[in-house]
Parts: sequence; structure tokens; C-alpha cells
Amino acid sequence: MSLDARIPTMTEKELENLQANAERIIKSGAAKQKEEAERLLPLIAEALVELRKNKLAAAAEKKVTRQKEMAEGRARRAASKKAEAEAAAAPDEE
Repeated sequence: MSLDARIPTMTEKELENLQANAERIIKSGAAKQKEEAERLLPLIAEALVELRKNKLAAAAEKKVTRQKEMAEGRARRAASKKAEAEAAAAPDEE
């Protein structure tokens, strides 16, 4: 499997390391290595952008879900308090 085919499956840390290595090779590598590094850098940058975009979207979705859960919990507590107050205010039936 070629390196450029593996890029989409890499983690953010792996991509950052690969990017740093490619940048280092461009500065001090052999001609063939420089060509490969220059070819891979845009692919790495694109993969990092996509990964970070997905991470932000997941975080936003998680935040919305959490806010809904919190609102539902507050509504349940308010309904419970209201029911308790109504029960306390109702005359005892004996």
C-alpha cells in the first residue's frame, strides 16, 4: 500500500509527524525524496484539514446532544417539583 493511499486513514498525530518529516526532507533530502515529499505535502495538508473539520463537527454535535440532555433533565426536575408541590397542597383524603 502506497503512502498516499494510507494518508486518509492516519490519525492527526501521524499526519502531523508525516508533515514534519516531509518538510524536513524538502530542506535536506535527496532529489527523489524531495519530489515525493513535495507531492505528499498537499495531500497531508488536505487530510489534516478534513480530519480537524470532522473533529469540530463531532464536538459540535456532542455539545448539542449534551445541551438537549441537560434541558430534558431540567424539565423532568421541574415537573417533579411541581407534582410534589401539588401533592403537598392537595387536601388529605381520608
